[in-house]
Amino acid sequence: MPEPTGCLGIFARLLGLGGRKAGAPPPLPMPYGLKDDYLSPAELSFYHVLRSILSPELVICPKVRLSDILFTRRPHENQAARNRLNQKHVDFLICDALTMTPRWVIELDDSSHERADRQERDAFVDEAMRVAGLPIIHIKAARSYVPGEVQGMIQKALGLPI
Repeated sequence: MPEPTGCLGIFARLLGLGGRKAGAPPPLPMPYGLKDDYLSPAELSFYHVLRSILSPELVICPKVRLSDILFTRRPHENQAARNRLNQKHVDFLICDALTMTPRWVIELDDSSHERADRQERDAFVDEAMRVAGLPIIHIKAARSYVPGEVQGMIQKALGLPI
């Protein structure tokens, strides 16, 4: 029997009614699984501290791609610049709860940030945030954090209460 075509054929295939073409291999199972470590222990600890110290008017967004925050001017002329954004993320983006407007970024710096490649990446991210007008705060990664100290670091970096 021939493969259904057109809108009804596509709909039938989506419902699993279309069948495979003769001789076609069976579809491969999706090669994905759920990660059990979305946030590292340091990131999770820091997230809970942020929740305890930030105003309810702020939202914490962990692991946000730069391309979700920043745009590339003249994207068709700057494909390489767009790609650089797609390949990087920041640890935490703090947004206004009502508008979801980005307010600032926090990066947790673990020992990997001492490597030359990470320092180059950090310099790129810092400059991109500076050009976009979005403050970025670097905090040394740790197993645990003292909420008052974190609050003080953020307030000092921003120059305003949080």
